[in-house]
Amino acid sequence: FSIVGRDPLIEVAISLEKAALSDEYFIKRKLYPNVDFYSGYISVLFNRAMGFPPEFFTLLFAIPRMAGYLAHWHESLDDPDTKIIRPQQQKL
Repeated sequence: FSIVGRDPLIEVAISLEKAALSDEYFIKRKLYPNVDFYSGYISVLFNRAMGFPPEFFTLLFAIPRMAGYLAHWHESLDDPDTKIIRPQQQKL
C-alpha cells in the first residue's frame, strides 16, 4: 500500500469477505470467495496504479484469459455434440 495507498475498495472487499466467511448461510453451504472475487478488486487497483481508465477493465480482464477461452474452443471442435465445455486437462 506504500506505493498506491489504501483504497476504499479494499476495505469494501475485506468487509464482504469477512461477512461471507462468518455468515451461517455461507458456512452451512461451504461457500467461499473464489479467485475472481480477489482478482476483480486487485485488477481494479492494478489498473488504477498503471493509469488505465476504468473503461479498460473488461479488456484487461479478458486478455489473460484468452488462452483458456481458445483452449476450450479448440477442445469443442473435437466433439461438435458437446453442449457444455468440460476441460480434459490436456496440454496443447
